[in-house]
Amino acid sequence: MKVRWFVAAVLGVGFGATSWAVPPSGAASTPRTAGTNCQPAQLRVSIGRADGAAGTIYHPIVFTDLGGDCWIWGVPRVQPVVGRAHHPLGPTAANASIGQLPARHLLRHGAAVSDGFGVAETGNYPPSRCRARNANGVLVSLAPFVRPTYLALRISVCTLRASTHTQLLVAGRTGA
Repeated sequence: MKVRWFVAAVLGVGFGATSWAVPPSGAASTPRTAGTNCQPAQLRVSIGRADGAAGTIYHPIVFTDLGGDCWIWGVPRVQPVVGRAHHPLGPTAANASIGQLPARHLLRHGAAVSDGFGVAETGNYPPSRCRARNANGVLVSLAPFVRPTYLALRISVCTLRASTHTQLLVAGRTGA
């Protein structure tokens, strides 16, 4: 019986709780603030200022609300690409937040959430397990909020393994 109660509490089932299991963050005033999900036309996607740590350069991918109040959450899909036709280069970014619960973010006009998109130094990997190539950008998507969007970003990536990673959205523009 204790296990059922715990599962119900974690999922927010019963007891009148429906939104505390995935707490909102960012500019949200209360867990029950009304609003709709963000629409692709109201979000601007951009790259923030890069920062490095321990062999990885982090490029925040910033999602800014240009419309009215809306909800957003999840882990963006980020694919390094090359050329004017944006051909995929290597694997998509690995999800570094596996097992974590996503937070719902209520965005107000001008507010932003971001993803700490990490690019590992390709020299960290043996050449036979990496095969490094230069990308000239990334395609970012976050269904149903963002359709694939090209962002210019010059990075070196492994083509034989994921040398990039993405994570859950966080409040603000730094990805941290």
